[in-house]
Amino acid sequence: MIIQSNRVWVDETYQKAQLEIQDGVITAIYPYGEKKADHDYGDRKLIPGLIEMHCHGFNGMDANYANEEGLKYWMDGLVKEGVTSFLVTTSTAPEENLLHSFSLISKVADEYHNGTQCLGIHVEGPQISFEFKGAHNPYLIQKPNVEQFERYQKAANGKIRLICIAPEMDEDFALTRYCKEKGIRVTIGHTGATYEQCLAAREAGAGSFTHTFNGMRGVHHREPGCAGAALSMDDMYAEVICDGVHVHFALVKALARAKGKDRLILVTDAVQIKGLKPGIYDMPGRWVQVGEDGCGRLKDGRLAGSSNQLIRMVRNLVKECGIDEATAIHASSKNIAKFLGLPNKGEIAVGFDADITVIDDDYNVCQTIIAGEEKL
Repeated sequence: MIIQSNRVWVDETYQKAQLEIQDGVITAIYPYGEKKADHDYGDRKLIPGLIEMHCHGFNGMDANYANEEGLKYWMDGLVKEGVTSFLVTTSTAPEENLLHSFSLISKVADEYHNGTQCLGIHVEGPQISFEFKGAHNPYLIQKPNVEQFERYQKAANGKIRLICIAPEMDEDFALTRYCKEKGIRVTIGHTGATYEQCLAAREAGAGSFTHTFNGMRGVHHREPGCAGAALSMDDMYAEVICDGVHVHFALVKALARAKGKDRLILVTDAVQIKGLKPGIYDMPGRWVQVGEDGCGRLKDGRLAGSSNQLIRMVRNLVKECGIDEATAIHASSKNIAKFLGLPNKGEIAVGFDADITVIDDDYNVCQTIIAGEEKL
């Protein structure tokens, strides 16, 4: 198959080009019009397929209490948002529920190939702090434990790729070091860690920060804290929720400038309220009020996730924060692939998976191509 457009994102710029795709892989890039095209997208933009690495649920289903129908519906729904691959993200819940979800997610990832590709699992909690727990259940928070994680990974059939750990809870950084040895990425989050503790966690193997500014010790001019570490550590990635609610756009802009085009990661932190109308919902594990702004809140007003779409985060970074498009595109694809160790994703280049998101100038999704197949 050959597709083409006047604007294809290649080598960090838009080019008039056509892509040859065979067996789900980009096998050649030609000048626009050189060969007969099967599909011409005209002036629409072809960017690397969006990768969502931090999202918890969809249409009332929480990944902590997953069911097969809900997972498949979620994967189909993400296609409409231009997401070509994602990590199912769990949070703090009883171990028996998590083990069941890990097993089911692994099964669906192996068997269901109609929707967005599930790359594996992201574990956010219960290895977090009490002080910065956010909406997590404080009665279920636990210290990081290697033996427990081994139970997790066994249930997940080896599909856990990412785990969030509060460094001050991880004695001698045992779980952080274990995960690094196993090739599992570690992100610092929901933490009261000091700047020095973040430095030590980085040395032990942590590589990123979870939804920067949310659920972490903030910046003080004499104690930079976790947020200061995220801003200043050039070799660390940093997530951010670019919706203007979780983080003010001015701080998103500051973080984007600090991390540059190669270390920023856009996430939605979307939870089970995604796809639901505003209102009050009593769901497994939590009571949530969905506001007109698309964000969920607990009874005490604390934020409890969102119904964000990743393409909206890309748009906001460019339109609301004034950040260049290269940074926005990298933050939603290439940087995530690099951080997670996915060598064939995140770019439109020869030898890479043909995962492509087609958008218009206002960042509306026009087509989602996964492994060379047009899905919309």
